[in-house]
Amino acid sequence: MCTRTGGGKKVTRVEVTMDGGETWQVCTLDHREKPNKYKKYWCWCFWSLDVEVLDLLGAKEIAVRAWDETLNTQPESLNWNVMVRI
Repeated sequence: MCTRTGGGKKVTRVEVTMDGGETWQVCTLDHREKPNKYKKYWCWCFWSLDVEVLDLLGAKEIAVRAWDETLNTQPESLNWNVMVRI
């Protein structure tokens, strides 16, 4: 899978839950591209996680969350305004 962040910041942590957020598993990150000369990451960050097939079969929902190098994270739910999702 892959993820990215805004402002050219490096993704530093990705976690996955398969039990509604009760527990979170830390993923392995793969930054295939180097930062540009300004130390910005304008590319996708790939992540992976080994899970048991039985855990997947028992999961009603799979959720992912990520953080960047300034500890910004994705909001838990989307906020909409008149023009766009924020």
